[in-house]
Amino acid sequence: MMICKDFKYRALMDKFEQISAIPRGSYHEERIVDFLVSFAEQRGLEYYTDDAKNVLIDLPATKGYEDREPVLLQGHTDMVCEKNVGCEHDFLNDGLELYEEDGFIKARGTTLGADDGYAVAVMLAVLDGALDAHPACQCLFTASEEVGLDGAKAFDYSRIFARKMINMDAAEEDKLIVGCSGGIRSDVNFEISYAQPRYKNTVKIAVGGLMGGHSGENINDGRANAISVAIYLLQILREAVGVELVLISGGSKDNAIPRECEMLLVTDDADKLKMTVADFEAHIKAGLCAEDKGFFISVEKSDATEKVFSDEFTGRIIEFAKSIKLGVLRMSDKIEGLVEFSRNLGILRTEGDSLGFYFSSRSAIDEQIECSMSEIEDNAARLGGATSHHSRYPGWNYTGSSALADEYIETAKSQGIDVQRMAIHAGLECGIVKNAIPDMDIISCGPNVYDLHSPMERMDIASYERFFGVIKAMLEK
Repeated sequence: MMICKDFKYRALMDKFEQISAIPRGSYHEERIVDFLVSFAEQRGLEYYTDDAKNVLIDLPATKGYEDREPVLLQGHTDMVCEKNVGCEHDFLNDGLELYEEDGFIKARGTTLGADDGYAVAVMLAVLDGALDAHPACQCLFTASEEVGLDGAKAFDYSRIFARKMINMDAAEEDKLIVGCSGGIRSDVNFEISYAQPRYKNTVKIAVGGLMGGHSGENINDGRANAISVAIYLLQILREAVGVELVLISGGSKDNAIPRECEMLLVTDDADKLKMTVADFEAHIKAGLCAEDKGFFISVEKSDATEKVFSDEFTGRIIEFAKSIKLGVLRMSDKIEGLVEFSRNLGILRTEGDSLGFYFSSRSAIDEQIECSMSEIEDNAARLGGATSHHSRYPGWNYTGSSALADEYIETAKSQGIDVQRMAIHAGLECGIVKNAIPDMDIISCGPNVYDLHSPMERMDIASYERFFGVIKAMLEK
């Protein structure tokens, strides 16, 4: 079925429809790789693939453009696979069902995969002759971006000769990204020390209704962390009522601000506990941002337990949690409103005889990442915890100037689009490329795409047309 019949760049929309018919969830990019290889072979283009399922296709310059600087176009092939309740779509085997509504492209019941399918389609259109003229272009299709930038981390960058890179993984056409944060995951585990319960009433306390959000993009929005709220409440209940902790768990992703946290406690005075919780709930609610308006704390009876965390152990984990500052740690001096350095506690989990804290630290500056790692590790060691760090990725620190950014902004303006530079407090593949090729001039751009990673995902058709017009004009210049 042809969608967007009046789309100016028909070849581009055809490519988007074509790849949308190919299942390409993260870790399952085999079929899109096969498609890209076949595409290159049919057109006699040089290509390279690797075990990480990345694909690089080289396009020679057109006549008269051989002396122009080569350009690297880059985007990722994988998509986030989410669907509505009741939707029977099989992401491993089914193509997406695209449709057009109110000026947007959508997928019926599922994520659209415009993140980052729009970039894949742009590169395919360029490779297939959509430009009247162009310099040498390298098109890098990376894999498994959505699950840790894995493809970009594994790629052999000695194969890249271009020193101008256009990453297409942004989602606002009037914003040009010129920098991003790096990051690290830090896991801290404590071996639980147990005791016999002294109290008889077991209660379950649930902290919930918070907005949560992305631990980079939303870290400066004032949203409460459910784990921090629960730890604070635990400290107050120990002092004001007398409780013993049976278990505590909250959050589901280390790179998300947790929306909920549950504790199982024992106490001798359930009535006083409920009154203390009610007072605490009112106190916290008064200081929350508007987005956290659904906040609540519930208390209900639970089954009796045979063992609890020892008082000494509970005291240690409270002290540890309080010793690690969360949220925004430093704002940028160069870019107004940009978070430079932050830390999030995304998961707290009681699992077997271990209690685990799972942190995500972000900064474009390596020294700040090292500082966060040391602070977590030192405080954990002081209080009997063991730390492991993993999934590190480099940042892309904006230097204050970029000829490629100037060119993009000027070209967009000539097309009637007013574009502003910005840096983001989140990870992009650009940071990995910049770390591998320090003299690469990089920008990240894209059309308007909304509600990414959800079945509500949609791409603005007119914006996509304008965006390709800018890329086309830049390369043909």
